[in-house]
Amino acid sequence: MDKRNPAVKTGSALLEEIQRTTAPQGEVAIWWLGQATFALKLGSKLIYTDPFYRAAGQDPPSMQEMPLEPGEFQHASLICCTHEHLDHIDPLTLPGAAAASPLAPVIVPAWSRDFVLGMKVPAERLVAMRGDDSIERDGVRITAIPAAHMQLEKNESGYRYLGYVIEANGLTIYHPGDTQPYDGWYERVSRFKLDIALLPISGVDNLHWMHAVYFCALHRPKLAIPMHYGMFKGYSEDPQKFVDAASHNIPKQAVKVLNVGELFAYGK
Repeated sequence: MDKRNPAVKTGSALLEEIQRTTAPQGEVAIWWLGQATFALKLGSKLIYTDPFYRAAGQDPPSMQEMPLEPGEFQHASLICCTHEHLDHIDPLTLPGAAAASPLAPVIVPAWSRDFVLGMKVPAERLVAMRGDDSIERDGVRITAIPAAHMQLEKNESGYRYLGYVIEANGLTIYHPGDTQPYDGWYERVSRFKLDIALLPISGVDNLHWMHAVYFCALHRPKLAIPMHYGMFKGYSEDPQKFVDAASHNIPKQAVKVLNVGELFAYGK
């Protein structure tokens, strides 16, 4: 019996909802799939971020039911992966997700390209990004923003940890991956007028919930959505702390706490 926190929708019911949903210009349909995993529907384009799945009883033990199995990450236009930790680029999830969406380019840090090739994801599917670079695919523009998970790491391939600014369908969405504040982060992000910021709040080698409040005060996204909590014991946080602090310190800041596997539609 699965004793984890249940997802609102899972499997075929969720897939059918994702497939039939189309977001008009200036809108996005969002499904949080747990941790840093999202399905974003922008027009008819579907983007998955950091596909990750574990069944009940699989290691590492998880507190949250994950609604899509690897082979259910279907119909993607793009798959964006931020770094090689298993809840972001997962050897048990990414190969199945890539096979389930055979036409989708898989965006990864160049630092992690060989790691992903070792999972037998075809080389021709991979789009390797260095950080501080941009690509455009079928009307979707992706800009890689370096992230400082434990620290800001860089080699000849580029930055180890990345986040992505996604511009499509008249919206700008920032998924920072796992990061902490660092010198230069403000300048990189401030180039963009953010509609939505998906902000980690777990605070372990990552943004603390108060850091997420500071981010909102600095960058004023139209909507902030907390993520990266509720999955692993010892690496979680109560999102209400972020909600309350944002309300107290930035009264006009809109915040939405999502339920895993539930559709949320946002429009300008």
